[in-house]
Amino acid sequence: MAIQAVGRNIKYSAVNYIAVNLLKFIVRMVFVKTLPIEYLGINGLFTNVLAMLSLAELGIGPAIVYSLYKPLAYGDKESVKSIMRLFKKVYITVGGIILVLGLALFPFLDSFIKDGQSVPQVHYFYLVFLLNTVVSYLWTYKRSLLIADQKQYVVNIYQASVQVLVAVLQIIFLLIFKDYWCFVILMLLGTVLENFSIARRADKEYPYLNTAAEVLDLDIKQQIIKNTKAMICHKIGGMVVFSSSNLVLSKFAGLAAVGLYSNYYMVIAALNTFAAKFFESITASIGNLMVLEESCKKIKVFKITKFITALQASICFCGLYVLFNPFVELWVGKAYLFSEAVVAAMAFSFYLTYMRKAVLMFRDACGLYWNDRYKPLAESVINLTASIYLTIHYGVIGVVIGGIISTLLTCFWVEPYVLFNNGIDIKLKEYFINYLKFAVVALLSATVSKFVYNSLFAKVTLVNFVVGIFICISITLVLWYAVFKNREETQYLMRFIISKIKS
Repeated sequence: MAIQAVGRNIKYSAVNYIAVNLLKFIVRMVFVKTLPIEYLGINGLFTNVLAMLSLAELGIGPAIVYSLYKPLAYGDKESVKSIMRLFKKVYITVGGIILVLGLALFPFLDSFIKDGQSVPQVHYFYLVFLLNTVVSYLWTYKRSLLIADQKQYVVNIYQASVQVLVAVLQIIFLLIFKDYWCFVILMLLGTVLENFSIARRADKEYPYLNTAAEVLDLDIKQQIIKNTKAMICHKIGGMVVFSSSNLVLSKFAGLAAVGLYSNYYMVIAALNTFAAKFFESITASIGNLMVLEESCKKIKVFKITKFITALQASICFCGLYVLFNPFVELWVGKAYLFSEAVVAAMAFSFYLTYMRKAVLMFRDACGLYWNDRYKPLAESVINLTASIYLTIHYGVIGVVIGGIISTLLTCFWVEPYVLFNNGIDIKLKEYFINYLKFAVVALLSATVSKFVYNSLFAKVTLVNFVVGIFICISITLVLWYAVFKNREETQYLMRFIISKIKS
């Protein structure tokens, strides 16, 4: 595994994450101050609807990316060209299918909105969102090649540059014109510019892509087909679990509830984006590791990765549990707050999801999509059934609890079971014992931090919030070190940090 590539990718991912998400929060703050909350609901609703239409991609992308790891590791340019030619054909076809499906859905948009609630020109806004999704498929396959080749940092540079520009322009136009059209048109232009720029860079990095490609090797093709069949199940399950919440809320609670939920979800999405950037930065290197290294090295790297993931999850869980409502109050105002019960449920749901990331990254690097192909289908059925029932009876918290129930009954145990039986030789019992230890420390950190924060502060101010961040991080790190100081993973991290400080 190329440590230099990992370090470079993580560094640029961190810079990209901070710059882009800071501006996104400012854009959202300006958005809620200049436009009615129904527009916020429409924004969340259309994002989910089009995520559902992206089911047409059928998970082909991840299956093809996995097939690139081996030829890239061994410098097999001919195989890379053949795979990328297939990738291009597939994604152009997918873009066309999404366009047709999106237009077919156009007459039925009102059925997704409770009691006929609407905003002016809502159908035309939907067309812009649809076009934004379609054009992303024209060049995005070249982005995947850069990522598979451990060059995530290149993608991050272009992504951050374009998204920062778009965010600044959205802020300016919203303040001047107070018009949702400005917001969505700039979103579309940003998508076009970002994907086109990354595609041009990929052409320069891999000039051989523009030469004639051979017929794709039959073994590689069969592997892609097999993984694609499995990814269809994963795609359906992921669509239902992660893209149905706003639809359920819109139908059974109304657009205002979607607007409130989308603010909280934006915070969670920002944390998940950080996680995605971190794991995207090392996934290709893990893929390289799985191709070239022996079993003992794979186990060691997994344990360190899982340990870091658990620490990140604990810090984020503590921060959400203690500071979620104070942050939203400072950001958009008291009128947009949920109850403490909803916030606690969201924090717990986030923790469960974040703790899966190390296992999922190694599963993807091993290409084990086929082995747990039925899991997402079961998860989606449980999630949708529980979410609808609980939302009807208990409101917004029902959507969150529905996700928790489906995760515990499926992903929580199926994903590590599949990985440890087919990819990495680790005992499942050992994994769950460690998981329980990590969870107990996370809960203890959050409880102590909440008590300290509430004892010190009665009001929500920016200074108090910043101190709260310091409290959450400090207490979590102190407890984490006190409990796990003798573990091999802790010693490794301490040596790594000390070496970086010295250098």
